Amino acid sequence: MKKNLLNGLTGMGLMLALFFASFVSCKKRDDYPKFNEKKEEIVPDDIIPPDNKIEKITEKIINQADVVGRFQMDSTVNLADGLERTHIRFLNKLNQPTSIQILEVDLKKKIVPYVMSSFDDNLYVAQPIPDMAKYNAASSGGELLAAINGATASTYSYIKNGRKINISTTSGIEKTRPFFAVQFDGASFIGNCFDTVQFKFEPYDINKFKGLISGTSWLQYRGAVIVSTSAVVQANTALGLSSDKSTLYAVVVDGANGNFSVGMTFNDLARVMKVIGSYDAFVVNSGNASVMTQSQFSVGSSGQAVWNIVNRPPVSMVGSLNGVGFVKMK
Repeated sequence: MKKNLLNGLTGMGLMLALFFASFVSCKKRDDYPKFNEKKEEIVPDDIIPPDNKIEKITEKIINQADVVGRFQMDSTVNLADGLERTHIRFLNKLNQPTSIQILEVDLKKKIVPYVMSSFDDNLYVAQPIPDMAKYNAASSGGELLAAINGATASTYSYIKNGRKINISTTSGIEKTRPFFAVQFDGASFIGNCFDTVQFKFEPYDINKFKGLISGTSWLQYRGAVIVSTSAVVQANTALGLSSDKSTLYAVVVDGANGNFSVGMTFNDLARVMKVIGSYDAFVVNSGNASVMTQSQFSVGSSGQAVWNIVNRPPVSMVGSLNGVGFVKMK
């Protein structure tokens, strides 16, 4: 009996030894991934390099617009003969960061504004501006190099390739709404829809317009800066035209991330538009819709263009029903 008991204990010990041996052999590897552990996101520092050369358009804003507290940096990219993009960063008078993108378009150099639409179609749907530019490139008649957002709601007027997709004439708001148009003869035009106490109606023939988009608020009207009662600091997209109608200015102010750029009021933006050369200017749209995109050829492709957003809209940026592209004609 003692022998049987001893044999039983010996067998049990052997089983325990085998169990622990198998447990040790199944030990979790040190390099096994830990799926439940949250990795700390590394946010890149927003480093602004020293800039000792100030562009001419930036000098005008610094010296005349009274919006710059301290200049930080600027850079200019030549997209084509007659089309330049300048990025300016500065601290405003309240020591808040501000970032502006300015497209200066010389209309005498075969750079033509082109009214784009979602999916290059006559639809009341929104589309991100980089995608819209890609869809509209083929119908633009040349090389589409850059673009800005347009309207986000179907209450705004617009015409594409002579087709009146939406023309509003009934509401009180529409009667003071500014618009930008390109005539069939190529001439650019900024006007208002109807005569009001503040804005004198100047007759125009809407049938001469190949493309048109309307905006929200006047910044300048026939050389005069329009004082706004709104003090909202936000992202904005604006269009301005020189007095001789030879130079167009497309401006996007960032405002989605206050650490990068807080945005700008209508009154400050109006002063900027005036000093850079506008005679007439208006806000196309504001907030999360404000986007500027630029074309460039992708690495390793043969003639394949990609569209990069050059400003910093929010990740959840709002798509637009239309936009304005800038085309280099051949």
